[in-house]
Amino acid sequence: MLRARLLGGLDVELDGVVIDSPASQRPWALFAYVALAPRPVARGELASRFWPDVLDQSARASLRSALWALRRQLGESLLVDGERVALRDDGGLWIDVREFERLAAEEPARALELCRGELLEGLEEEWALAARDRHRDRVIELLEELAQDAERRGEPGDAIDLTRRQVECDRFDEEAHRRLIARLDAAGDRGAALRTFKSLAERLQRELGVAPSARTRELVESLRAVTPAPDASGAPLAMPGLLPLVGRERELAQLDEAWRAAAEGNGGVAVIRGEAGIGKSRLASELRLRASAGGGITAACAALDLGGVAPLSLWAEITRELLPSLPAPPADVAWPDDVAPLAADLPAHFLRSGIPSSAVAPDLQRTRLFEAVVAMLGWAARQAPLLLVLEDAHSADGPSLELAGYVARRLAGQRVLMLITRRDLPHSPDADLLEHALRARGLLACELDLAPLSPDPVAALARTAAQLSEEDVGRVVELADGNALLAVEAARALERGGDGVASSLRGSVRATIAPLSGEVRDLLEILAVAARPLDSREIGQLPLDDPEQSADHAMQTGMLLFADGRVGFRHALLRDAVYEEIAGPRRSGLHRRWADTLIASEQAGAIARPAEVARQLRLAGADREAVHHLARAAADARSVAALEQAGDYLEEALTITPERADLWLELGELEAWRVRRQQAEKAFERALSLSESEEPLTVARAWLRRARAYHGSICLPRAVLESSRNAIELLERCEESAREERSEALAGQAWAEAVAGDVEEAERLLVELGADRQDGDDLRVYDVGHARALTLMRQGRFVDSYGPSIASGEAIGRAGRPDLTYGCWANAAGAATAAGEHERALEF
Repeated sequence: MLRARLLGGLDVELDGVVIDSPASQRPWALFAYVALAPRPVARGELASRFWPDVLDQSARASLRSALWALRRQLGESLLVDGERVALRDDGGLWIDVREFERLAAEEPARALELCRGELLEGLEEEWALAARDRHRDRVIELLEELAQDAERRGEPGDAIDLTRRQVECDRFDEEAHRRLIARLDAAGDRGAALRTFKSLAERLQRELGVAPSARTRELVESLRAVTPAPDASGAPLAMPGLLPLVGRERELAQLDEAWRAAAEGNGGVAVIRGEAGIGKSRLASELRLRASAGGGITAACAALDLGGVAPLSLWAEITRELLPSLPAPPADVAWPDDVAPLAADLPAHFLRSGIPSSAVAPDLQRTRLFEAVVAMLGWAARQAPLLLVLEDAHSADGPSLELAGYVARRLAGQRVLMLITRRDLPHSPDADLLEHALRARGLLACELDLAPLSPDPVAALARTAAQLSEEDVGRVVELADGNALLAVEAARALERGGDGVASSLRGSVRATIAPLSGEVRDLLEILAVAARPLDSREIGQLPLDDPEQSADHAMQTGMLLFADGRVGFRHALLRDAVYEEIAGPRRSGLHRRWADTLIASEQAGAIARPAEVARQLRLAGADREAVHHLARAAADARSVAALEQAGDYLEEALTITPERADLWLELGELEAWRVRRQQAEKAFERALSLSESEEPLTVARAWLRRARAYHGSICLPRAVLESSRNAIELLERCEESAREERSEALAGQAWAEAVAGDVEEAERLLVELGADRQDGDDLRVYDVGHARALTLMRQGRFVDSYGPSIASGEAIGRAGRPDLTYGCWANAAGAATAAGEHERALEF
């Protein structure tokens, strides 16, 4: 009797004896092909399938050898009848794939039991891949049949489990994902439905570079737009984990009015101020729920008290949250690509390149990014009224608040309401400046200062938060002093049956976490260390045995909130209280564990967070390890034209490793971009001093870095000439040719002479440089073209200078240097003006 298993790999038994049958060997791959075939297979088909690249005579010879090898092991079980090959089926043949097909029509559950894995695992030939795909589709069909049967029997949980198995069969099958999303939503677990979509979208973008289809996005958008079912009183249900809003009816009415005005096209900004725990976030959440229920689009972000965030991080968060709600814009608009430095997954979501249309100077680079965000928000507001919530503006980074002011100004009068919450702290100048600017421009549609709650609302909140006697409710009112957060925590502490309620939030938190099991407490402490909500993927990568179960148990403490697919503390004060309860040495260890988790997540394809990693490592005491990530954070900040923040990261790195010449060079170039000559020169001097003991080539490259920095925003021909000459002198001492560096140094000299020196010397250098020029290298094309254009301009040959200016501008733009690109077009415009070609000057 011959038995063959093809599901999960190839296993063959003859009369109960297992035969060594590696599918990677050609005879056994041929056996698998014949076993899958529903009929005898022609020799010609086998020869052309397995030996397609050789002559027919040679292919048939190879086929005879393979069949002979199989006959040696299978004997009469393999039939070779003239031009046909088949397996003998006289009642003693059993093949799992054929049995699967037989059972599928009558007993699909039993058929699925045969599927111990993918068809012919490990065999990657084209025919095997095609057969594997067909079998996978058939398995998904059977699972869907069983899921529909479960729904008819009134067993939605079983239907969901069977649909999850469909998704596991094909992680890119959008139709199966849509079925899972719909069933999760029907079961009342909309959060899990949205998490499923988010996982699919991230996987498609990360592994295939595509966005979910329009049908999938439309399904998710319909879930987001569904109005929550009303409760018995007719009021919409609140977000899970939120207590009813009490005592803020007047404030909510004012926010409602501002939102209605925005929805009618009279957008603006609303500000909520108040002390920690007073109810700012709860009021913002209530407006967001109402806006969503009315068909609006909402997105929120929150600043971190811990620090370690990238510039414009608030807007990166808003962009990612808006992404599932945005239909693809027209192909001729540029904003999806221009927003790429802020949210790398946005262009792929719309199947775009993610490459900005052209390079611009650093100051204009920020303006273009800001305009792209405005265009994105305007596109969103065309679909539905848009509510943007910026939480804890007092802790936000400066560029995020600058962009908030820019957006408010540019979108005034459109269907957009921006809601900002903040504490009124003495040391939040950026938030103060933003609010002052908005008020001065008449953009504040609503300003709210939240006072402490009166006793009756506090009592109502206590009764909702916990089962308490009236005596205990009175104690809560006395302890809370009008603070909503303290009221809830005090009520819950009393409900747990403690001897008394601690007068501080830390005491209440201590009583809450004391009885928790190890992993649940670990999760709470990691959330406190992370200082921001974590999504399901991040939680799944935590060093815990069962992260999901730990998260479920942690949610039961009442300190956490699940919203928008993420788990975080209900309030920053709760996070602070848990953080303060962690002993110093353990706290350092947790910061290290979270930093390692972030690094591992990035390596697995998650969003890069170098600034956050650096902050966590520094809090863990691993300062020197943080330097690498601070340098990466500086590069990220430069990519969004946040030059001040990039400088801050580099300066922080240099306080740890002041001996790093490469970082001083980065800082020198950055300060030159910021037109801060004194600071740039100080950094370059430090870098060159540290490089003195290095090889001549290394020192020459440092001088060349200085020379190129002074080509751009700071135009210092004398410094460029000095740097280039020093580089050439060092290069003459190099053992290796250093051809590229010599070419760059000669071009630097030529540029300096052309700008403010001897034009004839510039011509001579350009002739010498011609022998070293490397065609196709964008930097070399720029170096030669820019120097030649300036030389021609000095000679009064303005029209002749256009060509070199255009070539050098395009080349250095491709090289990613917007500061130098800008100089090329500015020079070309000046040349055209001098030539009297004013229209051409305007084009440049």
